[in-house]
Amino acid sequence: MYFSEDKIFGRKDNNKINIPNKDFDKTVGKNKKTGSTLGNLPSARAGHPYRMQISRDLFQSNLKAIDSLEGLEKTGLHFFPDKKQITGVPKKSGSFDLLFNIREYNESGKEQMSTHTLKLIVEEDYNFPLDEVDESDPYWKPDEDVCAVPVNKDGKTRLKKDMVAASMRGFRQIEKGKIREDDFNIQYDPKTRWYALAVSDGAGKSKFSRKGSEIACDSAVKSILDRLKAQSKSLKKLTIKYSRRKSEHVRKEIIGRLHDVIARSATDAYSNIVDEAARQKHEPADFATTLLLCICKKFEFGWLIGAFGVGDGAICAYQKNKWYANLMGGMESPPEKYFLTTPGIIQPSELERRICFTIIDDFSALFLMTNGVSNPKFGCTSDLPCFELWDKFWDELNSQVDFSGKINDVGEELLKWLGFWTPGKNDDRTIAVLF
Repeated sequence: MYFSEDKIFGRKDNNKINIPNKDFDKTVGKNKKTGSTLGNLPSARAGHPYRMQISRDLFQSNLKAIDSLEGLEKTGLHFFPDKKQITGVPKKSGSFDLLFNIREYNESGKEQMSTHTLKLIVEEDYNFPLDEVDESDPYWKPDEDVCAVPVNKDGKTRLKKDMVAASMRGFRQIEKGKIREDDFNIQYDPKTRWYALAVSDGAGKSKFSRKGSEIACDSAVKSILDRLKAQSKSLKKLTIKYSRRKSEHVRKEIIGRLHDVIARSATDAYSNIVDEAARQKHEPADFATTLLLCICKKFEFGWLIGAFGVGDGAICAYQKNKWYANLMGGMESPPEKYFLTTPGIIQPSELERRICFTIIDDFSALFLMTNGVSNPKFGCTSDLPCFELWDKFWDELNSQVDFSGKINDVGEELLKWLGFWTPGKNDDRTIAVLF
């Protein structure tokens, strides 16, 4: 599977969308060991996002593993062995021979080594001036990231749900030669049965925001799961009380527990950003980033969802059949004024103001997204609370991503969906879904 800039962002020439030919050229690509003829990799285009999912069909063999891949060094692309993916933005056009050293099973079922050479053709794009990314940058990160967390493995129980998240470098960042500034982190603790989700959008004007978003997500989620080990029982007791009788006193107690878990985790993330800035002799504002956080757990009486947000984007708990769309975070305007490193944000009263929770019997999906998704899909901030728009959003997403299928396929499909084209709104895009 692959896609090009044309396919992702709908780049048009002469009112037509040009998509490179997906068909393999069967004339080159010999296996040095067997002499069999293999097909080329799908062609790429200079300056356009490229992604190739490698399968056993590519080598016409029973592939076990790829030990190494040689020849990508000059292309600007990268190989990720654990995901069996080639991804990135090609720096220049040309024909490149790629050498795959693989382990495969022969006809008798025994493992053997073999070497395959396949050709990658990168087409030139005369209409796309490109500033190259400095991959030696200590804060460099891949153009894309995907994570799928299978929790409900049997697919039957309503006590568990699965998670998936995807992030894609935006066309605007590609054009300017900037590294992806968005980030995410999603995790599930099987011992406490709590979910933790985070997405963040690094401020475009801050020179190290790409690292700030990474630190914010990773630090906050780790801290959340650690803190929930101590707060899980008390949260359960308070949630049971509140589900039976919605008193203001109990509500405040729940907010207090969520402050200890979520808000303090955001403070931990802020502290880690400050520490990184000090180590590198920079200002914390150079690492400015938004941060949207959620925790979630299924109890006998329903789901407790706690949320916290600094900056724009959106957090929404959505239930299709009950006309329910609870907007729980994001929406801050003007967005350039609200970041985790903004003075005053981490004050206890300000943190508590940003905490909210809900208890519902079930939901179709819990969404966390950066403004690269919320802006083109919902327009102005005032439209975010509209259920009809969330219903339309879910129908579109569900038509292109099979949330009832294999969890790994969901990740690939979600990343592909992020390539939708919206004129003038092609920032980094990140979304996390609990479903």
